[in-house]
Amino acid sequence: MRILVDLTVLELPATGVAKVLTGLYAAIAADFPEITISGIHRRRLAAPLPPGIQARRVGRGLPRQAWRRFAIPYAARFSEGAILHFPWNGEVPSMVQNRLVITTLHDVLPLTIPGFFPNEVSTEKYRQQKQADADRSSVIVTDSEFSKKEIVKHLRLSREPVVVPCATSIGEFRREITPSDKPYFLYVGGLDPRKSVDVLVRVFIQLRREGIIRSRLTVVGSTRHAPPGLIKSLEDGQRQGYIEIRGYVDDIELAGLYSGALALVYPSQYEGFGMPPLEAMTMGCPVVIPRASSLPEVCAEAAYYVEPSGELSLSQAILEIERNPGLRSQLRDAGIKRASLFSWTKAATAFVQIIQDLSQKD
Repeated sequence: MRILVDLTVLELPATGVAKVLTGLYAAIAADFPEITISGIHRRRLAAPLPPGIQARRVGRGLPRQAWRRFAIPYAARFSEGAILHFPWNGEVPSMVQNRLVITTLHDVLPLTIPGFFPNEVSTEKYRQQKQADADRSSVIVTDSEFSKKEIVKHLRLSREPVVVPCATSIGEFRREITPSDKPYFLYVGGLDPRKSVDVLVRVFIQLRREGIIRSRLTVVGSTRHAPPGLIKSLEDGQRQGYIEIRGYVDDIELAGLYSGALALVYPSQYEGFGMPPLEAMTMGCPVVIPRASSLPEVCAEAAYYVEPSGELSLSQAILEIERNPGLRSQLRDAGIKRASLFSWTKAATAFVQIIQDLSQKD
């Protein structure tokens, strides 16, 4: 059995999809050595490949769209019998339509989030692109029941998507952490509007200014897609000593930040899965989230839930967690137990079952 994987997501530094790709295929290579895994890419890889994957750089001189249109089908011709996997939300070229194709759509959030696109023309263009990916795929894989429901709602499918929940490898970096004399809450993730980080920052600064809490807020993540107003608020909070902006950190440093935090506060309104809450629970970090989108699927009752976009609810959560070590301990234990249900071995087994089912039907 052979798999040919589109590795272009690994050309970018530190994305969540890259973590999912490497975690899944590391487990497949380890647990199913009879499967040959090869991948293709255009540019130099920024993320390391897990052991057991052979990678080829082809068509490096081609523009991106031409590479997808011509180089992928060309490489597929020399991998006769291989199942093709497109793990980065589609972009399946038309010339592979007659092959067995697995496409991972982590979400269709642009179709779920109200007002994501400036007009209906842009919305419909995106929908048609995802529909073309679905039409060219033998099966769609997604991360959560929430994403599955949204995919079915917005696209016409001949077969239901298959849910393969993500896992995390951050527990490999667990180490003893000396408690900090400067307590902090943690946010990890993007800073685009759907994450509601502006609400978190506003609440946190107000609590500190009024002397209600003494902790700082540590913000980890790229500011690339942050609105100008949020950047200004973050910088104002940093000047006052209330907020620490860390930017991107590697998994070793991230594991330490999770382990030392009072809690991860993750107010995102729309998630296809929600990797930071799973990482936090794995590291024994309490989690504060809204009961929205896929987040309850990931955390179940192991998190402290707040009202979506509710500033008062968020304020109460931050205050209670800072002042109540018993609550933190309870959330920590529940989170570790919940996180243990997710593993790359389970994900790999489910993914390989999809491949076997496809091969038998072919």
